Amino acid sequence: MMNIILSFFILVISINVKGTTFQDGNNNIPEPIGYISLAQPIAYISLAQPTVVFAYDKKKHTKYLDLINSVLNEQSKNTIYEFEGGNYHWVITNFGISIDNSSLRLKLYFSEKEIDALKFGTKYFISYLRDNIKYLFSRYMDKYDFEKNYGGDLKKLAEDLKALIYDRLNHNFKYNLIKREKKTKDEKVNKKGKKIFKTLVHNSDIIIQGYFIKVRKDGNYTDLTRNLNMYFDININKDNVNSNYDLKFLKSEIIELVSKPLRRP
Repeated sequence: MMNIILSFFILVISINVKGTTFQDGNNNIPEPIGYISLAQPIAYISLAQPTVVFAYDKKKHTKYLDLINSVLNEQSKNTIYEFEGGNYHWVITNFGISIDNSSLRLKLYFSEKEIDALKFGTKYFISYLRDNIKYLFSRYMDKYDFEKNYGGDLKKLAEDLKALIYDRLNHNFKYNLIKREKKTKDEKVNKKGKKIFKTLVHNSDIIIQGYFIKVRKDGNYTDLTRNLNMYFDININKDNVNSNYDLKFLKSEIIELVSKPLRRP
């Protein structure tokens, strides 16, 4: 059973998001929409800080699990973004990742001499996951109707997210379509780190939980305390997709997140 840690939200306006970018066959680089004008309503996506557990409890691997979570802690702060014209706020309250540490390929990198490469590969990994979630949110949320078709459209979203993260990985990796802007000065570390990134993705199992909240064009969210909202639970890995939903009342910190006006720095 995966252990999930509920993270608090840090409100940040992110206009130019740097990290992993994705190229299509024509070398077009899709980017987040960003803050353009006030003509369209603004949708927020809030990403809870991810937490990794290993599938198997092995004391000799504890050091490397701690290292991975330390890197995630450094890389995953200030993760609330805004996009113009969205239909829903997407508030991810739990972001859990289980890694199969029995993988022979992964265990090759559990050594002192591979620490730098493991750190780089972990940064690559979380940037890849985060940017795929943001990409789906910024480009395709108008496909889903979580008011009329809760289960069906949630399943579609989960399948779309799996396709972005897992199904296209080998193709995009082979043709160098996944770019990491920040690299180390050591090219050997960069190359090994890229292999570790791919290994982490292939051996990961992801659970994300949270809420979809309909964007109000008038900005009035005063009735959120009285209304039920869609709570989702998505589990994806390279082989499977599962999704479930419920209707729940929002917690106070989530209501504040979507109703409080954003302030420019």
